[in-house]
Amino acid sequence: MDLSNGQKSLRNMEKEIKIIQKEIEELLKLLDIKSSIEITSHDEGYSVLLDSGDDNALLIGKHGNTLTSFEFVLTLIVTQKIGEYRRLTVEIGSYRQEREEYLKELSDKLKEEVISTGYEKTVRGLKPWERRFVHLHFQEDEEVVTESIGEDRERTLVIKKK
Repeated sequence: MDLSNGQKSLRNMEKEIKIIQKEIEELLKLLDIKSSIEITSHDEGYSVLLDSGDDNALLIGKHGNTLTSFEFVLTLIVTQKIGEYRRLTVEIGSYRQEREEYLKELSDKLKEEVISTGYEKTVRGLKPWERRFVHLHFQEDEEVVTESIGEDRERTLVIKKK
């Protein structure tokens, strides 16, 4: 029986979701944390929504550092199991959504300052996903452009006039 590409792709996606689910369950078991798990696919990879109730804060960590590490480790494990890189975005409670709203407001405010003064603005201390969010937010903007400069922990986001 010959399966169409759509059916093969759907079966592959279902297989990958099962792998992601299993690996999340294993990691949470090691941490002795119970959580609901919801996984959805999209063009860039998979989104994972965890809700661990009172343990959400523990999984998020200070400034989202534990969440970032959890996402990184999960991505490495899943990449090894699948044999191919998949972008995994982990949301715990509504931390990332709230952070994105804050980043949007901050970057819009900085954009207005850049336009009114003509001087570029820099934002330090953002995680890679946060810088990516701001870059994508201004991707189609006709008044400002963004870039990341520096290396590693010193990487800085710059917003400047076009």
